[in-house]
Amino acid sequence: MNDKSISRRDFVKTAAVAATTAAAVTSTAQASVLKNIFPATVLGANERILTGHIGLGGMGKRDLQFAVHNRNIQPIAMCDLLEKHREQGADIASNRYDRPTTHEHFEEIIDNKDVDAVVIVTPDHWHAIPTIMAAQAGKDIWCEKPLTTTIGEGRPMVNAVLENKVVLQCGNFQRSGQHFQDVVQIIQEGYIGKVARVETWIHDSTKAQGMGKFLGEPTPEGLDWNRYLGWTTRMPYDKNRFLYNFRWFLNYSGGKMTDWGAHLIDIVLWAMGEDNPPLEVTSVGGNYVLEDNRTTPDTLEVLYRFDDYILSFSNRVYNGTVEPNRYGIRFYGSKGTLYCDRMGYEITPINGGCEPRKIEGIKEGTMNVAHWKNWVDCIKSRELPISHVESAFNTAKVCHMGTSAYVSGGRLDWDDKKEKFTGADKKAAKKANKWAYRPYQNGYSLKNPNMPS
Repeated sequence: MNDKSISRRDFVKTAAVAATTAAAVTSTAQASVLKNIFPATVLGANERILTGHIGLGGMGKRDLQFAVHNRNIQPIAMCDLLEKHREQGADIASNRYDRPTTHEHFEEIIDNKDVDAVVIVTPDHWHAIPTIMAAQAGKDIWCEKPLTTTIGEGRPMVNAVLENKVVLQCGNFQRSGQHFQDVVQIIQEGYIGKVARVETWIHDSTKAQGMGKFLGEPTPEGLDWNRYLGWTTRMPYDKNRFLYNFRWFLNYSGGKMTDWGAHLIDIVLWAMGEDNPPLEVTSVGGNYVLEDNRTTPDTLEVLYRFDDYILSFSNRVYNGTVEPNRYGIRFYGSKGTLYCDRMGYEITPINGGCEPRKIEGIKEGTMNVAHWKNWVDCIKSRELPISHVESAFNTAKVCHMGTSAYVSGGRLDWDDKKEKFTGADKKAAKKANKWAYRPYQNGYSLKNPNMPS
């Protein structure tokens, strides 16, 4: 029987005995029975999606709460390197469902035939391998942003998702905000005229000591530190490189450029045309104020030239003073200026070119709820989610271009077909490409993502 020609509900009509038996067992066991009856590629409209969660730190627990909030999702397996996080995740899920199983290694989540979809909320440098392995196992995927930690990881991830026909939703949840969707429509319809300049920024007011320095601390009991480092350079345990603060080390992330840039620039690319790649990028910055051991800059300016507009990203870590908000996007058009953030947007006309508009009071949680709903709907319909894999990689790629320009210290041209840096400054281009495609170490590989022995 062609599994594309029927739905699970249609098949139920001819499997009444099996369905009756399944209804008598527990919810997780019921799903196992159904998986043996129905084609694996067809998910019934009323069947819960059984999820395995990989990474249960701060953001991992937050995403788990949104998953539990969606009654179409049932978390059945928790994975984290720290036992404390695994148990906290199990506690959250067990408030509504049977207590999930707990695991130290994510391969056990992917190998679990009862798991329909995996939720990957690890540090950035651990997005690629679980995503590729999950896709190869036929699991649908939620992966936090940025999708990748290098440009080189992108194509293997995209290919794995497309070739295996799985549904990947990236955590760029602002796309599911109605007011951001309105902003995109306003820009694309030309309401504020021709836009030739866009600014994005995120600033904080961190004290000069920053994270402090904790070198020489013992590795926490039970933590497999080499496993955490994965394919990156081996080094002694450093508290600052773990959990939330991994973002401030170039080996694992790209600082605010990829942390918040992946949200802000994502909306800009959506509005201005995702098939319109940057032609050139340059970056200046450094660590001028903070006294900790981070390797990402505390002051950064990145400038992109597209064929018909200029985009900038700005970050200060030590001084968040800015109006009207410490983060945001500003589109400059020939008829008006549009400012937007997660709380709303405002249009200011110039020369009477358009009418003013203002929307405010948006709650961030509504965007997250909608983003999870979009993923669930697409798992059942097999349609592309709003932050699908190619779009998510495009956004990550542009952010990594900024980081690569910072590392290279030069002005770079970009060949989007080859996804490589070029330009007159050949030394800078070579350095940027080396950084963008830095190789996996310690036995790890994107071509064969099985864990090294």
